[in-house]
Amino acid sequence: MSDSRVYRDGDKMVKVYQSATYEYVKQAYLRQKFIYDAGLPIPAVFGITKINETETALEMEYLEGEPLPQMYEGKGEEMLNKAMQIMVKLQCQMNAIDASGLPDLTDMYANEITTTPYLTAQLKETLLNYMKRLDKGKTNLCHGDIHPYNIMYNGDKYWIIDWEDAGKGDPAADACMQYFYSMRWGAKSNNRSYEQYLQLFCQNGEDYMQRFCQSGEGYLRLFCEESGIPREDVLVWLPVIAGVQVNIDDEGDRVFISRFIDEWYKSYAE
Repeated sequence: MSDSRVYRDGDKMVKVYQSATYEYVKQAYLRQKFIYDAGLPIPAVFGITKINETETALEMEYLEGEPLPQMYEGKGEEMLNKAMQIMVKLQCQMNAIDASGLPDLTDMYANEITTTPYLTAQLKETLLNYMKRLDKGKTNLCHGDIHPYNIMYNGDKYWIIDWEDAGKGDPAADACMQYFYSMRWGAKSNNRSYEQYLQLFCQNGEDYMQRFCQSGEGYLRLFCEESGIPREDVLVWLPVIAGVQVNIDDEGDRVFISRFIDEWYKSYAE
């Protein structure tokens, strides 16, 4: 993950990485080219340019469109369900691709967990060991940061963007990333503090999640139906995904995620 800015240049979209190495951007280019060549609906990539010592630009195809949430926000449950169906079909189409040549998704997860200053050494070790138990060496193409804002549409066409975290791995882990986003968004959209949400979650567990995270539950149900992956195989990744997301800049989010991990650790260590 890296800071960046994006601007349009004619029929091109230019993404300028402001703190990443040239090699990092090169790998992002190669990932996106591999995925485009595999036939997924994503922007074509044209090349990379080193601007200065700290900035490198990735040039790609400009596609006119809006983020997927523009399709359903404030438009009722029917439109939300339609958008989630589109997202799930795109995701399963992606997961069907063999990505043996790409980095391991769990290696990227491990890097995020290992380098964060927001977890203790004991929590890091526990999460990494837990992840090793889950990792079955799958080579399905995974996005690495899948959520509705990384899917664009223009009325009748849809495509996926932001592929720098893509790798090979378990589709269940990739789906869990979106589910955990929904947990966080659920607290905000229901006008509750993270502390209130976490207290209710800890008291009621999964039953509360099903009632509270309606968009997440709808997404998860559709994903499991389309992919054939059992619900529990997705949810077991929640602690790992929390460990990956704890690096978030927003302090409220970070406190919520840290507490979530702490509560999981207490039950896991028993």
